Amino acid sequence: MPEEKSFADESFDISEISSSNNTEPLFLYDGTRIQDSSSFSIKPYDFTNPIVLSDSDLSKLNTKSQQFVYYLAGHLSMFLRTEFNLELESLSADLYSNFTQSIKNPSCVTLFKLQELNGVGLLDVNSHLSATVVDRILGGRGSTNPEERGLTDIEKALVEDFNQIILEEWCKQWESTMSLHPTIIGTESTGKFLQTSPNDAMMLTMAMEASFGDVSGPLRVSVPYYTMEPVLSRLLASDSNEEKKISRPPRWHDVYDSIPVRISAEWDAFELTLRDLSNLEVDDVIEMSPLLLENTKLRIEGRTCFVGEIGLEGDQVAFQVNESIAEAVKLIGKKHG
Repeated sequence: MPEEKSFADESFDISEISSSNNTEPLFLYDGTRIQDSSSFSIKPYDFTNPIVLSDSDLSKLNTKSQQFVYYLAGHLSMFLRTEFNLELESLSADLYSNFTQSIKNPSCVTLFKLQELNGVGLLDVNSHLSATVVDRILGGRGSTNPEERGLTDIEKALVEDFNQIILEEWCKQWESTMSLHPTIIGTESTGKFLQTSPNDAMMLTMAMEASFGDVSGPLRVSVPYYTMEPVLSRLLASDSNEEKKISRPPRWHDVYDSIPVRISAEWDAFELTLRDLSNLEVDDVIEMSPLLLENTKLRIEGRTCFVGEIGLEGDQVAFQVNESIAEAVKLIGKKHG
């Protein structure tokens, strides 16, 4: 007998996949191998944490966020009694661990809770920007030493009103869907020790660039998706319903007028047994009710669209429409009386 082959352990670790380079073979969904992969951009995808919002959903939320940024800039300008500029940088979904690692040290991180929802959100304000806000609240010109440092306890208390305005204005953008009330529950100067959500939780993060006076810096609001899911599902569902309502009906174009359509007329005349039907011969006469003419069905492309009366008009056969079936509207998009 031939000697049996010894099979080595063919198992592999998931790290082998993540570390594979672009020279590995690529296949389409139907199994077809791609010969030239130079035109493809390859990036890893974590199927255990899929993106919870589509590009279309993020686009709708981005439009809403633009309005929030506009109103917030005006509110903060009145609070600081100086021009406060604010621009939306991005609106994205990412893991909680990635967000906390991106927080600079030192920074001014405010933990807040929405009374109506579960979970804890984070407001991350550049420390230099926060120190400048404190200087302005105390009557200064809003210009500070460019050295970035953590805030003292007194400074944190002074900047709390500034943060509260941001959070309240952020909640107002959702009031058409759900009334939300934020409460500040703590502060941190770094993201290393934050444990407000699981590391693999998906976060919705709005990043903005703030500037006033000669100071500028980033400002971010990040909330777990599981916290905002009740609000976002209602919002996106209502937007979808509105789009359906404002959708335009199909338009009739003149070019349609010359398209030939097959039309036939039929009646529910009578019933015959198979025996009688098999005995029919040429010149046999079948009696039918004259009322059939008043209940003629006009069919277009195999569909019954109209019911009416058929007869003679001069030397031509004529059909008078007495009733329009729903199929007629679906077929040609016009209503007939």
